[in-house]
Amino acid sequence: MLHNIEPEEYRCEYTPRAAMPSDYLMAFRKNEILLNQMENGQLPQIADLPGVDPDSLQYLFSISGRGFFLHPGTPAETDALTYRHTRALRAVTPLWMAFAGVTAYHLAVWYGHTRYCGACGRPMVHKSDERAMVCPDCGNIRYPDMSVAIIVGVRNGENLLLTRYAGRGFSDYALIAGFCEIGESLEATIRREVMEETGVRVKNIQYYDNQPWGYSQSLLIGFFADLDGDDTLHADGVELAEARWVPRAEVQDRSGDISMTAKMMDAFRRGLI
Repeated sequence: MLHNIEPEEYRCEYTPRAAMPSDYLMAFRKNEILLNQMENGQLPQIADLPGVDPDSLQYLFSISGRGFFLHPGTPAETDALTYRHTRALRAVTPLWMAFAGVTAYHLAVWYGHTRYCGACGRPMVHKSDERAMVCPDCGNIRYPDMSVAIIVGVRNGENLLLTRYAGRGFSDYALIAGFCEIGESLEATIRREVMEETGVRVKNIQYYDNQPWGYSQSLLIGFFADLDGDDTLHADGVELAEARWVPRAEVQDRSGDISMTAKMMDAFRRGLI
């Protein structure tokens, strides 16, 4: 999966330092990221963009000693550097570089959303001792946002419930997924999401795995569950355009994909779960 970058080591601690030319430059334009097309779409280093003021860059994290810094603006493209949709990161190699890009996007979204205090409207400043934004006027402190979401593979004997999203660019089959609401347990979220989107009930909920997923600024928690009762499916037409039971042998082979959904589908296809 995306975050399984061993033997590389991701260090999330906020330990800011001066940026060096060999460190990596993370720049975004809405949901696009600046990539070095001369290096097969890899992340650019600070040295690749002349004229960048190192003191203006925001330290993000490190991976095996490599520093990653966020550009505060939207630098112009060059002959070598161009913006591409963040989905392009799913094909970037090595894997630690793809993980760095998606994780940097998560933090870039948060920094962009916390420029002003939600309590009094004044400009926020970065705390010096931890990754948090603080209002110098009212003292309001905001830490990075991370939503909790579930993914569930619903089994019906030798069949798996697969769905297609409605109105999205992603067209492959997926599993049921959704965000936890305030006051709701993971299990309750699973039962609600499955019922809302497909009209069936589940039982025997079992934890499978989890994955940080910066694309949606969330922590994805994967489960498998069994159908409970009637197997008649009713795709809601809002979140889902299609829902169907797919025999184990017909589940798409997505073993090379970096997502939790792909790992879970592959585990079912191979008879591991």
